[in-house]
Amino acid sequence: MVIIGTGEQGRVVLDILLSNGFKPDGFLNIPPFEKEEVCGFPVFGDTSSLFRFKKGIIGLGDNTKRKEVFLLAVSSGLELVSAIHPSAIISSSVKLGKGVVVGALAVISIATEIGDNTIVNTGAIIEHDCAISSHSHIGPGVCLGGGVFVGECSLIGLSAVVLPDIKIGKGVIVGAGSVVTRNVADGLTVKGVPAKH
Repeated sequence: MVIIGTGEQGRVVLDILLSNGFKPDGFLNIPPFEKEEVCGFPVFGDTSSLFRFKKGIIGLGDNTKRKEVFLLAVSSGLELVSAIHPSAIISSSVKLGKGVVVGALAVISIATEIGDNTIVNTGAIIEHDCAISSHSHIGPGVCLGGGVFVGECSLIGLSAVVLPDIKIGKGVIVGAGSVVTRNVADGLTVKGVPAKH
């Protein structure tokens, strides 16, 4: 098994895997990171070496790049696995997609769906009946109220709060520490308390 990405998120994924007692074979580079080893694990070149592996997980923070690599990995026949920190609390009714990363102390409550290739970062709280679309990133310390929808490739920044039943569009960026009190259309960047475009 290989971790795709040798930057910060790649090291986070490595830590989660090691916390579960699992040692990956190593890493694959994604520019601009060009490394020969990460935390003592070898780097086997770039994504042209995907064919060498049966399983993998993507360790990239950038949503657009992570989606691009996910589609390449799927088309290459790589089985994408998830990395879930042992301290995370996930309801048995949660539906997790492929290649999901869930960080330490994250909580995902009942009847929630997490799309493929999504990051739920350290200490994030996702309440009941939420739907997080593929290739999104729920940042550290984020709190999503019940019934929140997050569109594909959106980023909810560090410690942001989204009130219940809010809909966040595709490709949205919610600034760190913001409080989202109303729906956000596709492609917008919002920030502040309350969050505004």
